[in-house]
Amino acid sequence: MRRTSVSYCLLLYLSAACTSSPVPRAGPLPPSPSTPIPTPVTGVSGPWSFNYAAGRTSYQISRSAAIESQSDSGTHQETSTNTTHESLTIEPVGDTIRFTAVLDTFSTTTQGIIGPVQSVRLPTQFSGTFTGDSLMFASDSLAEKCDPASSALMGDLRNLLVHFPAQLQRGDSWRDSVELKGCQAMIPTTAQIVRVYVVVGEADYQSEAMLTVQRTDTIKAHGEGAQQQHRLTLDATGTGTAFYHIRPMDGHIAHLSTGQDLTIEITTSGRTHHFKQSLKQEFSFFR
Repeated sequence: MRRTSVSYCLLLYLSAACTSSPVPRAGPLPPSPSTPIPTPVTGVSGPWSFNYAAGRTSYQISRSAAIESQSDSGTHQETSTNTTHESLTIEPVGDTIRFTAVLDTFSTTTQGIIGPVQSVRLPTQFSGTFTGDSLMFASDSLAEKCDPASSALMGDLRNLLVHFPAQLQRGDSWRDSVELKGCQAMIPTTAQIVRVYVVVGEADYQSEAMLTVQRTDTIKAHGEGAQQQHRLTLDATGTGTAFYHIRPMDGHIAHLSTGQDLTIEITTSGRTHHFKQSLKQEFSFFR
């Protein structure tokens, strides 16, 4: 049973996969009524426009995951926290953004019987292009990179590089869909995520009025592989939320918070084990 716990502690990086292939979908969609929305500034409804600024920015990202095992003998919860420091260099070229991302700090702590933290080599770097809803990584960036640091950096790029419509008005909405392929404890995993965005409007963040965009996610994931010569399958479903605090005037995402709740099934040696996981992430911007 411990081996099963070890494999699924790395679902901390479920949304951070080794490659991604987005399938954009446009059209007006209503906001989720179950998700709390920041109170917009009275009388400010737009329009706004947001374009990523050229140059180098840095983010500190903190993550916290709680994993609960649900078995016949009762429940058991384990936790994992992670902090990374990442820099993102952007060069807009027409409708395309060229980017280089570097992760130079990666620190993980665990509580419970999750087991030892997988070692990583730093720094981790990726480069590629972002056009419309399509995020493409250079082939040399992907070579032999399937570890927690690489997965985290790729998932962070999927959160930070988002296609925003040319004009934003309070209440506007759109959606995209991404397929994320990656490794969880060296087991190939594919996640399908449908993401819905709604423009909240200007809302207060740290005593500053910023444009706020809400995102809600619907998540399905499946993986197959082997551990200790035993065949293992992973299946997960769940939902997520995110809030972007944006500075349209200087072209930066000033803050991003995300949350994710998953129901997980692991089947190995003819037995199915059930888990629940809650993940929270905070992206803090540094100039």
